[in-house]
Amino acid sequence: MNLEAANQATFLNTQGFIGVQAYYYWSSTSYAGGAGTAWVLFLLDGNMIAHNKSVSYYAWPVRAGQ
Repeated sequence: MNLEAANQATFLNTQGFIGVQAYYYWSSTSYAGGAGTAWVLFLLDGNMIAHNKSVSYYAWPVRAGQ
């Protein structure tokens, strides 16, 4: 993330990532305020919000380091 960039998705697409969308992506962290809620990251502006887990958003697959 580069919070100085106007659009996080555009920034990430110039850093070797492909197809990053300026939309919401799920984090793996549940929101402490509710069991059915988790944090999502908005890749347009870098803000995080808590949202209901029943909503369909993008996911970013990761793997363990080498």
